[in-house]
Amino acid sequence: MSKGADDPDRTSPAVPEPPKAGARHAFLLVLAGPHFGDVFPLSERKELVLGRSDDADVQLRDDAVSRRHAALRVEAGVAELRDLGSQNGTWVNGTRTDSARLSDGDRVQVGSATVLQLVIADELEARWQLKVALGALQDPLTGLYNRRYLDERLTSELAAARRHGRALSVVLADVDHFKAVNDRFGHLAGDEALKLLAIALRGAIRKEDVLGRFGGEEFVVIARETGLAGARALGERIRAAVERCRCSFEGQPLGLTVSVGVTVSVGISEYVAGASERELIEAADRALYAAKNAGRNRVVAIELGG
Repeated sequence: MSKGADDPDRTSPAVPEPPKAGARHAFLLVLAGPHFGDVFPLSERKELVLGRSDDADVQLRDDAVSRRHAALRVEAGVAELRDLGSQNGTWVNGTRTDSARLSDGDRVQVGSATVLQLVIADELEARWQLKVALGALQDPLTGLYNRRYLDERLTSELAAARRHGRALSVVLADVDHFKAVNDRFGHLAGDEALKLLAIALRGAIRKEDVLGRFGGEEFVVIARETGLAGARALGERIRAAVERCRCSFEGQPLGLTVSVGVTVSVGISEYVAGASERELIEAADRALYAAKNAGRNRVVAIELGG
């Protein structure tokens, strides 16, 4: 029996209309910082001020960004960037600059935390590019920053901390007996536990802290302008938040805890990119293993090199 026109299972013939490309404009995509994920359209032939001030054209609520940090002018697809005497500097593709001509895809860092990318595209394409860019920086399971982003961010944060004589702390948290969870309940339970822990950790940190999944069941927090005492307190908040977390799988409580290692950058005598970051992570790792050896579900803080 042939299907009639009113048959609900019949697919109606249609000729798809191709989507219309919009006019191409300049956009700033926020890849890191408090405005992570935002898209700022840029007006043509108008100099726009980037900064923390309420009257800034591109307002960035980041304490490391000056009130009037930089100016950007876009005309005929060409973008000109000027630093406005900011305290922490303006960086284009990793190099500090007073002025620069930007091309499509260039990255601009203002302060020590906010990273922007210039995109020349229609709005649909700009948002797609943002999604792709963010996807490359996020851990797909937890939605936290991934190891690649954490490595890049630690490099920039440590360089800024050394330049301005400020402390920078690293907090490393590892789930206790996580293998037993996978062995008893299966890997689906382990994945669900990591998602729940990510939520608990987000609630324990400050908005300016950088939280990511370091690998496996390890999480890391990069804490700006935080000395050893403050980082120890942050580590304790993380430990307590996980202990309070009612993590369960199919009605079975998992009873998760974390061990936490803490260290601070003030022990680094000479900043060497790459080597210095490794020193900081290795010191936090030593503190973490000290917490494990002391009985787990506790925080150990050590001076770098201790």
